Amino acid sequence: MRLKIVRFICFLLLVIGYVCFCGRYYKCFNGTVKAFNKDKLKISSNYISENNDDEVLEEDHNDYLGSVSIPKINVQRNLYKIDSKENTVDKNVQVIKESDMPNIENGNIILASHNGNSPVAYFRNLHKLQIGDEVFVSYNNINYRYIISDIYEVAKTGKVAIKRDKNKKTITLITCKDEDKQLVFIGYEK
Repeated sequence: MRLKIVRFICFLLLVIGYVCFCGRYYKCFNGTVKAFNKDKLKISSNYISENNDDEVLEEDHNDYLGSVSIPKINVQRNLYKIDSKENTVDKNVQVIKESDMPNIENGNIILASHNGNSPVAYFRNLHKLQIGDEVFVSYNNINYRYIISDIYEVAKTGKVAIKRDKNKKTITLITCKDEDKQLVFIGYEK
């Protein structure tokens, strides 16, 4: 009888633990979707005065924009036009609507993706990037190379203030960190 009670309690604790884990995962995943909701995302740029071998994914006809590659964390993803139904963090690395394409002088291409364990968490290892690491973007058959120059955290509010040098071509990478923060990586073209 005592063994049955112990087994039942262990089983009950396992079920409760699983439910808590799933709830926490859903909350983080759902919070990230809300944070990157492109209809609510407002981005401001501020001037800062301080100083692989993965195969490219198949193109999706007219929606294909280019690709992003981050060799240090084995990311190789297609990018889709801003108005494409494929351009969402729920499916891919999202090109945020306030982005400039890489061919724009002193522009800023802004990319966002999920962090975590889901199949669409393409930026799950973004936190491993360090200053000096490389990010590549292919656009209009031209390859652009960016070097990570700044990394910072912001509160997850649905808005991200991008601190960058407006006199340089920039890439901004955004993902969630925990439930209440976002990581922002700034890279400049080299």
